[in-house]
Amino acid sequence: MPMKTMAIQRDAGYTLVEVVLALGLSLFTLSLLYTIYVREIHAQQVRENILDAQQRARVVVDLISRELLMAGYDPAGVNHDANPANDFFGVKLGPNGLEIQSDLNGNGLLSEANETILFSYDSSAHILRRNTGGGNQPLAEDIELFQVRLLDKAGAQTNLPTEVRAVELIVTARTSHPDPRYAQNGGFRTVTFLERVVPRNSIR
Repeated sequence: MPMKTMAIQRDAGYTLVEVVLALGLSLFTLSLLYTIYVREIHAQQVRENILDAQQRARVVVDLISRELLMAGYDPAGVNHDANPANDFFGVKLGPNGLEIQSDLNGNGLLSEANETILFSYDSSAHILRRNTGGGNQPLAEDIELFQVRLLDKAGAQTNLPTEVRAVELIVTARTSHPDPRYAQNGGFRTVTFLERVVPRNSIR
């Protein structure tokens, strides 16, 4: 009588190779997701640092532009009287920086605070300072460049206060912290604003 053969059914499961492959794919996926996450965090930090630099440069340009619009304000007419000793210039550019003068209270004198304003730039410390009569006060830090050009009515550069009809400002702010992944400029990204301001008041 022939013997019946019985098929032996194996329990379902995973081989060692399958487990190793699954673990490898899982680790690769996690590593990829972590890399993307780290890059996104870094990109967000870069965007925030650049936005901060933009805001700093914009504050500087806006403030100086407002001061320049009042440059040469002379309601008492001292610049047109017979006494040349009391004359003043709205805008001057000297070794100490950009000086803006305006007779805000109309008394013919520049003795009050904010009537003579000096903007001075410390390139070694990257700080722009503002002096309204009470000493140099920091206006903005991490300023990479502060450049002022005085222009005459033809648009040419001049150093004569009597010929100034417009002022060109160039302000470059840098990020507060260097980025080790950014090879240029020591890791500091920069933002530059250029503004041309025409004072409302005729300068002499």
